[in-house]
Amino acid sequence: MNETVLLYNYKGDRLKTVRSVLLSMKIPVKIAVKKDFSKPVGELFGLKDIEPLPDSFESFSDELMVIKDFPYLTLNIMLKKLESFGITKMPLMCALTPDNSRWSGNRLYKTVSEEHKQDKQNTNLKIKL
Repeated sequence: MNETVLLYNYKGDRLKTVRSVLLSMKIPVKIAVKKDFSKPVGELFGLKDIEPLPDSFESFSDELMVIKDFPYLTLNIMLKKLESFGITKMPLMCALTPDNSRWSGNRLYKTVSEEHKQDKQNTNLKIKL
């Protein structure tokens, strides 16, 4: 596998820690800068022949981690290592897919953040018997 991670808006000590953990696992890290947010995510991973979809989405400032080609075990090891270094919360994370590889980082963020909010609401539902 060619595991790779793309980071949006990671800064300071958090960026250093996440990058250090990933590099210790021999996982390449790519860092998106603001001018890249409107580019297709697949293009930032170096994929060829990516046909971008129109981007009319606003830029964002929250952290977003996109993982590519991660087996389940590698993901679990990464999360455990990050936790051991004090990174206990990963606000938004998603996997690169054939569909979202055409999306801009802005669109991906909007979609993932909306799904995350929906998941939180569904988790907070209480069933009365």
